[in-house]
Amino acid sequence: MTNTERDVVDLLSADHREFDRIFRELEQLRGATGPDVVQRKRELVDEVTIGLAQHSVAEETQVYPLVEEQLDAEEAEHSKEEHAEAEETMKRLERMDAGDPEFDAVVAHLIGEIRHHVEHEEGRMFAALRANLSRGQLVELAGKVESVKKFAPTRPHPLTPNDATVRRVAAPLAGLLDHLRDAVSGRGKRAD
Repeated sequence: MTNTERDVVDLLSADHREFDRIFRELEQLRGATGPDVVQRKRELVDEVTIGLAQHSVAEETQVYPLVEEQLDAEEAEHSKEEHAEAEETMKRLERMDAGDPEFDAVVAHLIGEIRHHVEHEEGRMFAALRANLSRGQLVELAGKVESVKKFAPTRPHPLTPNDATVRRVAAPLAGLLDHLRDAVSGRGKRAD
């Protein structure tokens, strides 16, 4: 291990910054119409949904169980509940046409949910992880999170309980099916 390796807090925080980059672009497009704008909104929502789904499964299977066992069970449960709420919103967006008049409002709701979650997580949970785990443990956890993200689902599955054991079993199959659907549909591939 080298000191240049990212730990789990750095890794998850980088994901948060990427989500916020996408959110800022979506906020700039709010209220705008036209075929190109509508297509761009859909691409951005698909991109952030893919990232959020993978990020959430990785946290729920690798980070939250550790937080629950060693740090603060209530904190882990709160974060899982926030994930479940965001999954419902993402699922709603997945079913909507980006040109729907309500689309921007639902996107704004998702942005609010995720920003609240990030603020809470970075303000409490990440500080607790850094205070209670060694650098080596944090780097090792980052590796586990990265591994899970590679095979995690790319779509929200709100009917799957946000339980680590259930997610560990269900995520690989759901991820495989999601990746196949994405490959066939082209979802998540930018049309630059």
